[in-house]
Amino acid sequence: MRTMKNLLLLLFNHERYQSISVIAACLMLLWFFGCPSQCPSILDPAKKVNAIELKAELDFLISKAESGRASIAQQEHLKNLVLQQAILASQTGTINPVALFSSIGAILGTGAVIDNVRKRKEIKSMSDTTG
Repeated sequence: MRTMKNLLLLLFNHERYQSISVIAACLMLLWFFGCPSQCPSILDPAKKVNAIELKAELDFLISKAESGRASIAQQEHLKNLVLQQAILASQTGTINPVALFSSIGAILGTGAVIDNVRKRKEIKSMSDTTG
């Protein structure tokens, strides 16, 4: 009676190239489907991420950049508004009370928004350190 080892060796010797092909195909399938492609993270280079996680990081960075651009645009609009009111007041010698109140309201509103964002960041950092 032959042992299992002898039977496997006999089968492998008899069908050598088919056995190698089957083993290679199994290894390739394991590599293709079992190992997702990864690259270093944009936010944390020590971490590896797959395509879905990389897209989420890119979306986060794009939204953060768009938020910054909107903030800069709002600040520039406020500067232009105040400058236009100053030019109008210096040219005519009079101050438009409606424009003055809207400028003051815009300045106070912008300050409140900036302060609100700062407080939210402080609260988030405090909750991150305690949690």
